[in-house]
Amino acid sequence: MKNILPKIVILFFLFFASITYSQSSVSHEVGILFGPASFQTDFGQRHDFPSANQSTLAIGVSHYLKFFGNQYNWRSGTSFFSEHFKLKTEFTYLFNTNIKHEGDYVKGNGATAEKLKAMTGEIKMYNIGTNLEFYFLRIDDYTSFFGNRKSVNPYISVGLQFSMYDPDILVDGVSLDGQEEPLTQLIDKWQNDAIYLDKGNTFGVSAGAGVRFSLDTFDFVIDSRWQHFFSDKVDGLDDFSSDSGSDYNDTMVFINIGAVYVFKGF
Repeated sequence: MKNILPKIVILFFLFFASITYSQSSVSHEVGILFGPASFQTDFGQRHDFPSANQSTLAIGVSHYLKFFGNQYNWRSGTSFFSEHFKLKTEFTYLFNTNIKHEGDYVKGNGATAEKLKAMTGEIKMYNIGTNLEFYFLRIDDYTSFFGNRKSVNPYISVGLQFSMYDPDILVDGVSLDGQEEPLTQLIDKWQNDAIYLDKGNTFGVSAGAGVRFSLDTFDFVIDSRWQHFFSDKVDGLDDFSSDSGSDYNDTMVFINIGAVYVFKGF
């Protein structure tokens, strides 16, 4: 089931894309965004959520597809789909240089605590994804003379993501990349078959919520998203032991703000 699920999700979104892009009249919006992203990985302590969160800053660009054209008018009519849905494509870059172990295991001066304190990580990631956004209120036609200005419209979203990641793990600032096992600098359970520092890529799914504020030509957006990766190697550490920070694939929470330019018709 673990191997079949990604294929089902990908086929679903490809099928949906073939339907949405067949719309004869669409219009576009473009935007920029930035905000903190928090990884939940094998770093940290199980059942201690704060210790398992590693934050970074992400920046990106976005494109929105609306399912009515810039020349839309009341004569052409709309559907529930075009009035409440947008398709968002997003490209983001994330860089984390401050992954470290936190929690009870790093307290004190014992051998295990000292090794965990010395162990840090980095994640570089490019992420591209498509999100289908459902707006609770009718999407304003920003090209209309009678369009509602300074409106607020909350939304929820689901999406398919593709991530290219480049992890690294360091001990006292020295990378473990290329070093032979056993890695005696680490605690016993990670000295063999636990470190994966090759570049990789993975699909994932996301769910989110946010709100848009209409400011005439520009929209201001506050967005939050939870992302589940189909991999447990995004952070370079895949720990199968009973006391790992995570028994599951890596995840991420991304909270961002952005500005979106709304193209107008004539």
